[in-house]
Amino acid sequence: MKFLKFIIAAVFVSLLFGCSGKYQQPQNFNTPVQGLTKQQVKNAILDSATKGRAAFGSWKLESINSNTIRGYLYNRKFEVVVNIPYSAKGYSINYVSVSDNLKDSRGNVHRNYNRWVNNLDAKIRENIFKAK
Repeated sequence: MKFLKFIIAAVFVSLLFGCSGKYQQPQNFNTPVQGLTKQQVKNAILDSATKGRAAFGSWKLESINSNTIRGYLYNRKFEVVVNIPYSAKGYSINYVSVSDNLKDSRGNVHRNYNRWVNNLDAKIRENIFKAK
């Protein structure tokens, strides 16, 4: 009987921990780059915009000044906005905003935000590798 109580308690605790962590701090990515010009870094970032429909939504990227690109992700009813400042030495992906249905009252964002931005960062790094 004690063993059964232990198993039930373990299952209950694992359910509690499994349900936590839905909302997290928004991540910012800083990636150094070597051997490319500023224009090549910019092109690699702009080329990472998804063409057509992607599994996690469509990133739309536009240059807002000579050092920053703004990224918009529209995924069904969710919207994400990031700034991507860049130079010949590297780039960053910085949180700007998300739609209300992706954030909680403490300023945290849904974990999907971090996954989507991580996917964008991986695509940019892939394009930078191809440009070398």
